[in-house]
Amino acid sequence: MVKLNKNTNNDTLVVRKIDKEIYKQFRQKAMEENKNVGEALNQAMGYWLAKEREYKGPDIKKMLKLNGLVKTGGKVNWSVDVDETLYGDLY
Repeated sequence: MVKLNKNTNNDTLVVRKIDKEIYKQFRQKAMEENKNVGEALNQAMGYWLAKEREYKGPDIKKMLKLNGLVKTGGKVNWSVDVDETLYGDLY
């Protein structure tokens, strides 16, 4: 649950279910970098959101263009294909 209280200059945010040990380490790291927890949290949230925007997952269309590695038509028998590649035609 997140609760936001409006103050005159800053917003106060109350967040529940924070791991105390992680918070302690986070606070210590912020202090080492001469930041308060709010500044460090803003930086961390911004970084996390930017990384989420960057990752788009694998491009399936490009993967299907891998000639010889992906069979796109009909039934796929991976174990048979691997055996044939390693040991030749066994069947």
